[in-house]
Amino acid sequence: MSGRDGSHRARELVLIPVRWSGLALAAGLAAHGMWVESAVAMLVALAQVVGWRWRLPQPWEVATSTVCMIAAISSFLLLYERIPWWDVPMHFALTGLLAVLVTRVACSTSPSGAEVVVTGIVLAVVWELMELAGGRWVDSSVDVAPSDTALDLVAALAGTVAAALLWRRRDGARP
Repeated sequence: MSGRDGSHRARELVLIPVRWSGLALAAGLAAHGMWVESAVAMLVALAQVVGWRWRLPQPWEVATSTVCMIAAISSFLLLYERIPWWDVPMHFALTGLLAVLVTRVACSTSPSGAEVVVTGIVLAVVWELMELAGGRWVDSSVDVAPSDTALDLVAALAGTVAAALLWRRRDGARP
């Protein structure tokens, strides 16, 4: 085996948790009868597989996988309830990364910064509408105060703009 084959194989081994930790977590949670948590972990698994199969550049794949896992585990550990500001960095990071991922899947070419920003805005608004619906029909403890919603949207927009700028820089300054 040549050095190049060995380094490629080592890189692929390192990526196993990046690509499969969501599914492993979902299976473990389901085995313990934690169905809601397992469903959330399956969303992590979905983002991981989509990022991998749509050939998201490796740093973006790792970042998306990691932030999705942090967001899910934060939910399981009730960090959003325990730390009032915790959702702000999560909205910032997660919305930006998911905007790149979704736009990458939706576009036949590498997405532009504007496409990433528009996608991020749509994702943020849909998330806040789901939060509102969840607070109304599923769990009244969900915080849907106008100030929380506004802050979440601002954080999501800022994260999306940051991700679009980083993506554009990575992609050779495509407008």
